[in-house]
Amino acid sequence: MSHLHHIIPKHMGGTDDPDNLIKLSIEEHAEAHRKLFEEYGHWQDYLAWQGLSKMIPREELIRMVQSEAAKERLKQFGHPWAGRKSINNFSINDEFRKQVAILANTPEAKQKRKNTFAKIKHQQGNKNSNYGKVWCVENNATDCSNRKAYNANMIPDGWITTQEFKNRNKKKNHSTAGKQWWNDGVKNYYLNPNSIEIISLNLVRGRIMVVN
Repeated sequence: MSHLHHIIPKHMGGTDDPDNLIKLSIEEHAEAHRKLFEEYGHWQDYLAWQGLSKMIPREELIRMVQSEAAKERLKQFGHPWAGRKSINNFSINDEFRKQVAILANTPEAKQKRKNTFAKIKHQQGNKNSNYGKVWCVENNATDCSNRKAYNANMIPDGWITTQEFKNRNKKKNHSTAGKQWWNDGVKNYYLNPNSIEIISLNLVRGRIMVVN
């Protein structure tokens, strides 16, 4: 089995030009990255060397690749929310979220909600006919089209909640399951985190905008 090795690694500006590629055995490939690491000290070469020579367990190698790639991405592009206006953004502004929560629980706000609910005849809590009920389907159902609502503590035998149905039928064997976006600075790759290509191509986590 042979690997294509970039003589000048992509993380150092190397390209896919045939003149920059050489076929090596796995052992030779590991040795090439060892020499590159000892000469230049790049983490990509260290992890490629350790991974190809199986000196680091695969799970630990994946964790290290993702950690180093995240550091690299942060160093190159900064924090994704840096410089963005966030004063009215619930997802990233804790102070604004706290202020809204306080305003929503004032006596005036509560009374306004009560008046609105009374006007539209909205039934809350145990006054609602569906209070305490959950959607259920038959255990052998193929979809949720024939779902029925039952009290959570009175689900008939042979029935399960739609949430249990969805969890059970997640497509774990789908071709895209578990895959993530990776890139080499020029091209995007959609790979499983344990793919050897992440190491051999010196990929970093994330997707970049490709301009045609």
